[in-house]
Amino acid sequence: MSQSHHDPSDESGGTNRLKMAIAVTVGAFALIIGVFMLAYFAVGSHTVGKSVDSANTPEAIAKRIAPVSTLEVDESKKPAPALIPVAATSKSVAPIVAVAIPAAAVAGAPSAAGGEGVYKNACVACHGAGIAGAPKSGDKAAWSARIAQGKAMLYDHAIRGYQGKAGVMPAKGGNAALADADVKSAVDYMVSLAK
Repeated sequence: MSQSHHDPSDESGGTNRLKMAIAVTVGAFALIIGVFMLAYFAVGSHTVGKSVDSANTPEAIAKRIAPVSTLEVDESKKPAPALIPVAATSKSVAPIVAVAIPAAAVAGAPSAAGGEGVYKNACVACHGAGIAGAPKSGDKAAWSARIAQGKAMLYDHAIRGYQGKAGVMPAKGGNAALADADVKSAVDYMVSLAK
């Protein structure tokens, strides 16, 4: 008896070659169509750039970069400068106090307002309410330790500024236009309220 060995690849050899030829032909056609489509777009058959040209005109650019809104201030209705305290947002950061400074003030020129006038214009924002650790005007307990250090120390802290454990004192109360003499007279006025 002879044994014959049958190889299945022998029978399908013709069909595999046919399938391979069909696949190569379809792939070639797909590649040719892709090249033609790419060439069609590359030649400029479509309108790329027309929208870009109209977007780069000076009018279009000005419209894009124009502010969304404007603010106009009527100078006749402008309020007088006021002292506006700004509260601190964090306990780890020393609070900052914003103070409006009149435009007519000349730095270093003493004012005719005197101690009480300077206090009302520059100091009451913090010392009236105790903002930023400022001792309240007339609070004998809060002022006693400060007064005990002497007026020279009080003047120095008020003129040059001071930051301590209890709070912060901006130089000249945040108003650099105040003369040293005005700051000293305001300190004298507040000390007199605490006695």
